[in-house]
Amino acid sequence: MRIVQMSDIHTGSSLFSPELLESAIQETNSFAPDLVAVAGDLTTEGHRWEFEEAKGYLDRLECPNVVVIMGNHDAQNVGYRHFEDLFGARARSMTIPIEEGEAKLVALDSTKPDLSEGEVGRENYAWLDSEFRGWDRGPRILVVHHHILAVPGTGRDRNNLRDAGDVMAILRELKVDMVLSGHRHVPYVWSISGVRVIHSGTVSSLRTRGIVEPSYNVIDFGSESVRVNLRLPGRGEEPFARFSRQAVTTSEVFPELERFVRYDLDPVRD
Repeated sequence: MRIVQMSDIHTGSSLFSPELLESAIQETNSFAPDLVAVAGDLTTEGHRWEFEEAKGYLDRLECPNVVVIMGNHDAQNVGYRHFEDLFGARARSMTIPIEEGEAKLVALDSTKPDLSEGEVGRENYAWLDSEFRGWDRGPRILVVHHHILAVPGTGRDRNNLRDAGDVMAILRELKVDMVLSGHRHVPYVWSISGVRVIHSGTVSSLRTRGIVEPSYNVIDFGSESVRVNLRLPGRGEEPFARFSRQAVTTSEVFPELERFVRYDLDPVRD
């Protein structure tokens, strides 16, 4: 399974680079991925014309499975209304046909209007559980804008998921394989108790930190290994991370999840 992960497009800013995004889209089409995950911050201020500009670019993606979620910048100025009009539901689940079976993907909206920090929220815990628990036909993938774990090289961490601890406990319980996030404009990878948390940098904004350049990720999820390459639009790629397909961990937590996080296991959703 091949995944292209990009984030933080930021149309509407003087630091937005159309050339970078055009290169990334052309390269992505040449990779013929099974999934393109766009992890939020399509815009800078959440205005409709910014969403329309972002959609004009993303509509050029030829991949049959493109998942786009909101970021905190998209939640400004009641931007969720424009997102829903142009991109559809802010949260969804889907299955993706792959060579070894099917991958299960859940895309969450972690944003709150006009706030930089995010939250999955207790109202979504049971839904996560119902989608991932017992899934055995392929990888389990979560796409969420805000970072669950701190990203080095980004300064003081003050706007991650407010309920990060509960969410990480749930993801470990459900044996989620990958979490794809953005938000901090710096690519990085964590692997904790079998959960691979993969952050993408900004694909097309010059609003970068330190010496990090605009980039996106190409992830190859194979039968024996998972490889992540960092792609610089128009300038090639470099190895970024490698894991075994099956998580290697010796850690074991004995208390049941309910001792820490409790929620209804039979959710009712519209």
